[in-house]
Amino acid sequence: MAEEWTHNEDAGEWLHFFYKEGRIRTPVRISRSALETCFHSAAGESLVNIYVAHVEVIHDKVRARLRAGERFTAEAPLSLFASDFEDRRQAMYVDLVPPQMIEQTAQELDGKFTAEQLEAVASWMRKRVVSSTRR
Repeated sequence: MAEEWTHNEDAGEWLHFFYKEGRIRTPVRISRSALETCFHSAAGESLVNIYVAHVEVIHDKVRARLRAGERFTAEAPLSLFASDFEDRRQAMYVDLVPPQMIEQTAQELDGKFTAEQLEAVASWMRKRVVSSTRR
């Protein structure tokens, strides 16, 4: 299994590539959001570099979708979004903060905000960090 590159828009919202297994080539695109928020990446890092550093995890998701029997074309490629890597993203952030600090903060915030509100704040903070480093 290998990939063939068709990217030329690293500055765009999608990174495109072909996943190849045997003689079958599957067009795939992965969103900028998935690459930037679900993998440890430096702000402004090339999408290609993020992809290369995490190729096995990304290909695991592609293989899982292909095993499900879905078929894809150039007009309707297999699309990977941040939500496809939610399990990885959650585990990644837990590893960055000591469990005691998470517990203490969770107790302080308990009842003050809903989980959805906290996710919205976290999303806003991540976007702010990314946009401020691109200036």
